[in-house]
Amino acid sequence: MPGPILCHPGEAVSAQVRRLKGDSSDCSTREARKLVREVSKVLKRRGGRLEPTAKAAIESSLAEVRNALSDGGDADRLAVGCKVLRTEVGRRSQVLRKATVMEYVQSLGLAVGVALLIRAFIIEAFMIPTGSMIPTLMVDDHIFVSKFTYGFRIPFTHTDIVDVGDPQRGSVAVFEYPGEGEDRGKDFIKRIVAVGGDRVRLKDNTLYINGKPVPTKVIGQDVSCDDRTLSGCRCVRQQETLNGHIYVTQHMATSPARGGIGCVNNPDWPIDGPDVVVPEGHVLAMGDNRDNSSDGRYWGFVPIENFKGEALFIWWPIGRAFHGIQ
Repeated sequence: MPGPILCHPGEAVSAQVRRLKGDSSDCSTREARKLVREVSKVLKRRGGRLEPTAKAAIESSLAEVRNALSDGGDADRLAVGCKVLRTEVGRRSQVLRKATVMEYVQSLGLAVGVALLIRAFIIEAFMIPTGSMIPTLMVDDHIFVSKFTYGFRIPFTHTDIVDVGDPQRGSVAVFEYPGEGEDRGKDFIKRIVAVGGDRVRLKDNTLYINGKPVPTKVIGQDVSCDDRTLSGCRCVRQQETLNGHIYVTQHMATSPARGGIGCVNNPDWPIDGPDVVVPEGHVLAMGDNRDNSSDGRYWGFVPIENFKGEALFIWWPIGRAFHGIQ
C-alpha cells in the first residue's frame, strides 16, 4: 500500500537551517520565539558535529535572545539578538545542513513504521484477482479497504482490541477464506447477503431473505458478461437493493441461443430442501457474478472473526479511480 508522504527528518532540519540563515533587521516577539525553537531543535539534532567554540557561540547568542524575551521583549534588543543568532548559525550552515546516514535510517524506519500501522489498523490496498464480483469489481481493480469498520485487531490474529461492529447485509468486505485446502488463509472479497439467524435462498435468480424477496429490477436482458472466463456467454444484469446498498449483479442469460459451452444459469439455491439458515456468529457471502463465483453457496459460512474490513473505493485503474463501492 502506498505509504503516507512524510518529511524526512534530515530534510526538515536542513530546511530549518536554510531559513535560519536569513538576515533580518526586524524581529518581532513571535518571530523571536519561533527562531529560538528552531535553533534549539537544530542544536539538539546536529549540535554534536560542531566545534566546541562554534557551538558555544550559537548557544550564547541563543541565550541572549531568550533573555531578551524574558525581560519583556524590547524590540531593539530582539532585533540585534536575532541578527547575531542567525549570523552564527549561518556561518556553520554547511556543517549543520548535511544529513547523516543514521538520520536517513531513522527516516526510513519512521516511514515504514507509520505505513505498517496504517495498513494494520486503518486502511489497506487490495487487488482483485478474479471476476467473481463483476460488474461491481473488475479483474485487476485496485481498491482500498477500511480496516477499522469492524474494530481494531491485533495484527495477524483474530483477536479484537476494540470491537466496533459486525459485518452487515449488502456490504462488500474482505475476509480470510474459512475452509480448508489450498485457499485456506487467503483473502477473499464478496458481498454479504445474510447474517446470523437469517433464512436464505435464491429462487429464479432472485435472492430471498427471511421469506421476502430482495427488491430486484432487471436492467439488461442480453449484455456482455465482461468476464474473460465466460467468452461467448451473454448475461442478464439486475439491480438489487439490500440494507440501503444499491448494486448490480449478473447471471447467465437463460436463452440457449445466447449461451455457449459452459454458459449455464443456476437460478435456484438450494436446489432441494428448505431455506438455508445462517448460524449465529457467521455470515453468508456471495459474488455479484452469480454464475461464476466460488462463494458461500459452495464452501459455507464465514465466521465474523475472519473479516478484515469493508471495501471503500477503487483507486486504480485511472478510468475507475475514486469510484465508491456500493
